[in-house]
Amino acid sequence: MKLSQTLLFLALGTASLPAQTPASESAPKKRVAAAAQEESVPQQVVQSRSLVKVNATSQSYNLHLPWQKESPSGRRGLGVVLAGNRVLVTGQMAADATYIELELPEKGQKIPAKVVAVDYEANLALLESPPSDKQKAFFAGLKPMAVDTSARIGDSVAILQTGRVGELIKSPLTIGKVLTRRYNVEGSGFLVYEANGIIRSEANSFTLPVVKGEKLAGLLLSYDSKNQVTTILPAPIIEHFLKDVADGNYEGFPSLGMELQLTQDEQFRDYLGLKPDEPGVLITAVMKGGSADKAGMKKGDILTAIDGFSIDSRGDYKDPQYGALSSSHLVRGRAYVGDKVDIKVIREGKEVVLKGELTRRKPDDYLVLPYLFDKGPRYVLMGGLLFQELSHPYLDAFGDERRGGAILRLARIAAHPDKFEEEGRKKLVFLSLVLPTPSAQGYDKLGGQVVTKVNGKAISDLNDLAEAFKSAKETVHVIELDEFPHILYLDTFNAERDNMRLLGGAYRIGSLKRLE
Repeated sequence: MKLSQTLLFLALGTASLPAQTPASESAPKKRVAAAAQEESVPQQVVQSRSLVKVNATSQSYNLHLPWQKESPSGRRGLGVVLAGNRVLVTGQMAADATYIELELPEKGQKIPAKVVAVDYEANLALLESPPSDKQKAFFAGLKPMAVDTSARIGDSVAILQTGRVGELIKSPLTIGKVLTRRYNVEGSGFLVYEANGIIRSEANSFTLPVVKGEKLAGLLLSYDSKNQVTTILPAPIIEHFLKDVADGNYEGFPSLGMELQLTQDEQFRDYLGLKPDEPGVLITAVMKGGSADKAGMKKGDILTAIDGFSIDSRGDYKDPQYGALSSSHLVRGRAYVGDKVDIKVIREGKEVVLKGELTRRKPDDYLVLPYLFDKGPRYVLMGGLLFQELSHPYLDAFGDERRGGAILRLARIAAHPDKFEEEGRKKLVFLSLVLPTPSAQGYDKLGGQVVTKVNGKAISDLNDLAEAFKSAKETVHVIELDEFPHILYLDTFNAERDNMRLLGGAYRIGSLKRLE
């Protein structure tokens, strides 16, 4: 997240000279004293040797004109040096990046870097520079920082920054809460620390490290300057990410894939047959193909325990380190893809134990894409009609205040896609825009309609659509929609002629489709 605070400096303390040692003191004692002095003074120096500036140029695609790219923009952050000459930053720092470089804060020396692994749900990315003599020289004076997962409520931590000439700036904070919250994409709740204190910002940044002592306790997610509350991506999530990356086969964070309803209301508990002190929350939806679905969980079950941890009426469990915490952390924070899980539910008044294996649904596994980074939206353009696959970024680009009419209808479908999933659709193909061409005359006010068939063929994704346009039996393409006007007709000859006119024209269209 960007920070926009007043520019302030923290003056670094001047290291005092070692005291004179009596000549009679033994050499071993001198060495011990010298070592103690070295450890007591240069903590800030040690920490600064574990940080590098990260500069990135990013360029995303235009979600409404998907053949175009937005203007490039720059991002600056502060990365943490880890073992193996790798650098940790937030996923936002690496999103849609076309070029990334590392920079030594004091010397200004720079080297190019690339993304080794990234998880946009967990908002984490790992960078490295290709091996070379220049890379060895760059990292020669740097010290890897260890990860500390021991932070609890009440602990003191600090945000680290570097000034214009590389001086270290520390902003002390105190952890006040531990909870789960979405980071920066839909449907992904993770552990966060909330800390109190003023952050003194040297410059806008997408990545700032948080330390406990000399070890990494987290990365900055956001800062509310009005209430002086900082949200931190905590070390347990970072550690999970790094362990998963270590074997070279990154699988991501698992999830159960379900929706639940709290059972705190007494009348609702009576309706469900729950006793006053009985734990459990109602399962209101089970995602097809998710961990819960594969384990046998059903809508209407009452979830009472996961791996021996009792789930209360708020959906929380008692974490041994943090206290009351959302049950989602039992899966997303404490477990890995492939781990076995025991789930206790009450079904029709009887306790049932479900056994399953934790999985993760990848972005492409969703009917509506939850996020879209590092690649352009898929699309097909035919005779001026633009077809795309529905995604949350597409809807978000309109903003809440502009979600009316067709966009509001699509947003509702994205929130409750069950009907279309049951139909066996892989993606939701819709008419997103009508360009002014002779073939599309009369259709100019259309947009937002879901496509069901083209030339008699059912459409489950854009690949189906592209193939269907190749199989027109008559001289017209017949496009069937889920909503009014239900059927569109395109003359095949005129549509191809308009396609040729669109290529390289006023809309700067370089290709009529993107299916990769």
